Amino acid sequence: MLNPPLSLLSDDLIGYLVEHIANEPFPIHFALHNLSLADRAFRDVCQKYIFRSLTLGTEWATISAKMRSVKGILDDNPLFAHHIRKIHLYMRSGDNSWLFQNPGGKDLRDEEAVTFISFFHLLANSPMPPHELHLTMGTFPIEDPVLLVRQISQSFFSQTLTILHLTGCSNVPLTLFIVCRRLKEVRLDMVGAIEETYDNYPDEQCSTLEAPELEVFECQDSTALIEQLITPPPRFHRPVVLWSKLRVLTMCPQNQEEMDFFRSILDAGGSSLEELYLLTAPSLLSSTYTGEQLSLAGFVRLRVFALYTFFDGYTPELAPFWTINPILGTISTSNTVTNLIFDLRIFVGHPFDGSRDDDWVGMCNEAIRISSGKHLELDVKIHVNGRQAEEEDLYMGIMETIKVLSDHPEICTHFWYPTQPSPPARAQIPRGQARARCTK
Repeated sequence: MLNPPLSLLSDDLIGYLVEHIANEPFPIHFALHNLSLADRAFRDVCQKYIFRSLTLGTEWATISAKMRSVKGILDDNPLFAHHIRKIHLYMRSGDNSWLFQNPGGKDLRDEEAVTFISFFHLLANSPMPPHELHLTMGTFPIEDPVLLVRQISQSFFSQTLTILHLTGCSNVPLTLFIVCRRLKEVRLDMVGAIEETYDNYPDEQCSTLEAPELEVFECQDSTALIEQLITPPPRFHRPVVLWSKLRVLTMCPQNQEEMDFFRSILDAGGSSLEELYLLTAPSLLSSTYTGEQLSLAGFVRLRVFALYTFFDGYTPELAPFWTINPILGTISTSNTVTNLIFDLRIFVGHPFDGSRDDDWVGMCNEAIRISSGKHLELDVKIHVNGRQAEEEDLYMGIMETIKVLSDHPEICTHFWYPTQPSPPARAQIPRGQARARCTK
């Protein structure tokens, strides 16, 4: 048992302490486990967070062994299932249709096999069934998409699922989104659409059900599926998803076709957009190259604009801020912007031609105009590809140029450059996070 003063803590305060540990941005997974073993006073409230996420399958263990082990734990302790809010199904095999078979079904090679559907039965009786599903397939196709959608549509997920993350999946059917009518957040990473027709899918899934209204959408390397989400095949008589309530959009267009899809979603999202995160090439931001200026004028609720781009030095007019500043210029003076984030990757060696001469002054002027006296968080991060002895001169030169912002205390400027090698471009995606207001 706890000794004073810990034994004097109220249940509410113990719950607050555990919640604080569980919600750390970079949680130490063993902290909650150790705390739950320290004393019975912490055990129950720690278990609420320990069992919040259920992972089935890993890179190191076969999914069948993992599911059999986890099901045994839940069978022995059924109340643990009441804490589960998120399921991550991690499958790295093209032979995966058995996962979605009913347990004990005649189509299973092993009638004693534990399937994903086994957990549906366990979790269906929870007072609050899971609302978040992550599906990772390791670039393998979904072997039987019709079966997958049927099982999802007949489970609690059709009523509870609000967050769907798909990674490394191919052969993904549009009907997966439609049958989850409460869906609010979708993340697609290296996801491919089905290649065959939708003749085998029920009419209800393609023509009758109401489309979910997305609020958060993130996409990269999923061109074919994005195209179908925007313009569904003829079999569908209604939209697959609705964009009119979109609040947070993260996209990584790497060619003109993907940029066109990005613009289509922007246009469909309308005035509801609050946060925009964009990772793309400078040429796709330049009206000189695309023939059309990206405009943010219509987004009256926009709070965060984050841009991740690069400069290779071959085309000086495509230095980042020569292409970014015209976009910033489309933001109205009477705006709601609180955060501007620019993460720039420089592939230019000493003397850093183009980077040193970029339109830093124009960026400062736009930040001052957008702020218009209200508080603004400005983040500028620069990665120079490969450590170079002379890069300190580049940073000092830029800081000298932008020191004009020091005359505007309402603009909190964070200019920084990593001292470690820069991560791969894919790792730069901000995933909907922006700096809170600086209290300095």
